[in-house]
Amino acid sequence: MPKDEFCSGRRVPRLQTGEPVTVVDQALVLPRTGKGAFAVVDSNGAPVVDAVSFRKDGLECSDFIDRSTPRKLRHHAGRYLYAGDYWSHFGHFIFESLARLWALDLLQDRLDGIVFLVPRRGAKDGLRADSLQARILAMLGIDLPVLLISEPSSFEQLYVPRQGCGMGGMAAGTPSHRRFLQDRLRNVAPKPGVERVYLTRSGYGLRRGGIFGEGFLEQNLKAQGYVIYSPEQAPIEDQIATYLGARQIVAPDSSALHLFGFVAKPEQDLAIVLRRKTGAKDLLPQITGFTGRKPLVLDCITRTLSRDNARMASWGQFADLDFDALGQGLAAAGFIDPTLWNGLSDWRRDRFRRNYEARLDCKLQVATTEFADDSPAHGPDAPM
Repeated sequence: MPKDEFCSGRRVPRLQTGEPVTVVDQALVLPRTGKGAFAVVDSNGAPVVDAVSFRKDGLECSDFIDRSTPRKLRHHAGRYLYAGDYWSHFGHFIFESLARLWALDLLQDRLDGIVFLVPRRGAKDGLRADSLQARILAMLGIDLPVLLISEPSSFEQLYVPRQGCGMGGMAAGTPSHRRFLQDRLRNVAPKPGVERVYLTRSGYGLRRGGIFGEGFLEQNLKAQGYVIYSPEQAPIEDQIATYLGARQIVAPDSSALHLFGFVAKPEQDLAIVLRRKTGAKDLLPQITGFTGRKPLVLDCITRTLSRDNARMASWGQFADLDFDALGQGLAAAGFIDPTLWNGLSDWRRDRFRRNYEARLDCKLQVATTEFADDSPAHGPDAPM
């Protein structure tokens, strides 16, 4: 689209996508501090509508900013794409921080860089070249400079696309966002010899919660020919290659499945084994939206066991599953041969419990409240 079709501060429809990008001259960006609000406003201080952030079924909007108020600003000359919040947590980065980059399909050649907001002070200006986030951007074919700003900044010209994906009602993503990710990530060569895969969380040990007796589940699936795969221990390139090469995937709800959802094809079979009652809230619409096909979701949780000494409540909970019901559900959908499946006996479940309590120096008790969300404020650069 020719440059003169853009008007500063106005939304201009994209003929190819039907989605607008707002171009703002002399934009002011105020990153959030702690839990405070952020602001993206034009030269008059009016909020830029397309900078609205959608999270967990709620809208975060800028307020009017009096631009005559003196403030220390860092000025950036040139044209930048506004990418929204930068999350260091793997799951939130791929699901939310990539959500505005779909506009690069049309804008990349005319931009000088990409700008993310970092919700804390003292952030570095650039992205470490060896970081996981930098490798993900490289896989998306993005070689523009990336600014991470945590201080009030002004921009000569700021391109603001609408958010293309987000937690809650935007989990399925917009058509432009889905196309952007699929076109750029499905080019990875599929890994051979991994037709059946179980995405385990056992690599985290026991200190982040999960499925109670997950090792027993792994034994059952190994007997069915499943490869036990720890995504957080593999390079991002290997993760995508593994997902593309798999015919059937079984996995607990986790951030690894957000990445799978970006590259998955309709002919692939996915079974999500819930470790949280609400674990498929974003995964189900995302994967259905990206593939056009609903995954199998199995809720076999009989109770949730909670540690009495967990640093984070959500990391101290274990889903105790009905293994008989799980086997029946997997068998009915063609994921396993039911004759090779074993249930979990009471004596083995008690042994697991004693082992967990000894290793974690804790007592496990039946939880009365389930903590469904892994807070990105505490999460490391690894899947949830």
